[in-house]
Amino acid sequence: MSVTNVRIYADYAASAPLRPTAHAAVRGALDVLAAHGGNPSSPHRAGAGMRAALETARASIAHAIGADALELILTSGATEANNLALWGTAHDLTHMHLAVAAADHASVLAPARALEARGATVTILAVDASGRVDPAEITRVRPTLLSLALVNAETAIVQDSAAVIAAARACGALVHFDAAQAAVALPVDVRALDVDLLTLSAHKVGGPPGAGALYVRRGIEIHATQQGGAQERGLRAGTENVPSAAGFAAALEETVATRTTEVPRLEVMTRQLREAIAERWPTTCFAADAAPEVAPHIVNVAFPGYDAEALVSALDLEGVAVSAGSACAAGGTEPSHVLQAMGWSASDAASALRMSIGWASTTTDITAVVERLGVVLGRVQPRGEAAWPARAS
Repeated sequence: MSVTNVRIYADYAASAPLRPTAHAAVRGALDVLAAHGGNPSSPHRAGAGMRAALETARASIAHAIGADALELILTSGATEANNLALWGTAHDLTHMHLAVAAADHASVLAPARALEARGATVTILAVDASGRVDPAEITRVRPTLLSLALVNAETAIVQDSAAVIAAARACGALVHFDAAQAAVALPVDVRALDVDLLTLSAHKVGGPPGAGALYVRRGIEIHATQQGGAQERGLRAGTENVPSAAGFAAALEETVATRTTEVPRLEVMTRQLREAIAERWPTTCFAADAAPEVAPHIVNVAFPGYDAEALVSALDLEGVAVSAGSACAAGGTEPSHVLQAMGWSASDAASALRMSIGWASTTTDITAVVERLGVVLGRVQPRGEAAWPARAS
């Protein structure tokens, strides 16, 4: 098979391919369900078997982040976990002051706006050109809850966790980190971070979609945001998805176990990708150039004058899967709010591609991406500025 016929997946930040270990764990749990059934809340033997499998998965996920199993609430994904973190701590909206970053994920920004509409005070913290929040701004606004993405899903920029937490603690604020992307390649230890709430996602680390978790530090009071059952200690009604939890645990366990060798491997490949692009197309601009620290699995690069959505479609026809930003923001009418928050013009933000790699990526994949990118840029016509009247800076 020629290289042009090989499909290359470079959109791990949207969803990583299912790891074989996770696949086996999901399949094993489904086989048990097929043979015996069982609801983890039921008192009979079949239910007890499902409960045991669920609690084994919970303990594994908790151990991976240095938490106790009783501090982990299993959810349908990071979006639900983020919503639960924000809404669940909104005990008195008139006294709630939530601070979030302008470059945060929609699953944080949207509930923040909804809370504001209900009477909470919400401050949208600016980010600098590196994508980081200034801790002095946290001190100035004095929130009761600070919610930040530890690693930005579009740019891979890592927040200065120690500095922002110190600023929040000085104000007496609770701290929530969205670690959906961070868990892919960074050590995530809730005790070392000194965080109160933390979000995880299964499919970012090679687990099944539709599974996630919210860590809630022991002693932190949150309330349920949906009713109808006593599952998850009464904080998340609804029958738990045992097969997905098992797959989540297997994927996260493998991610943690292989991190010391995987991170250098990813760093080599993203450096290879950045250097090859910069050499062939010197007018490109990389989103994380000014950042002191970045996660090693994402490269966000702008090709000035081109429409990123057109490049995504053209690359797909060439067998390469990339994106023009967060998958949860796909279909929006505006270019990346993340890049614009960092000071990019709307026009430049609309020309940015996000390429992300992971556990099954190879250096051959990187070479193929660059080669096919060259084919696409030679074929796709640059857009004129007049084509983007609604996206002017």
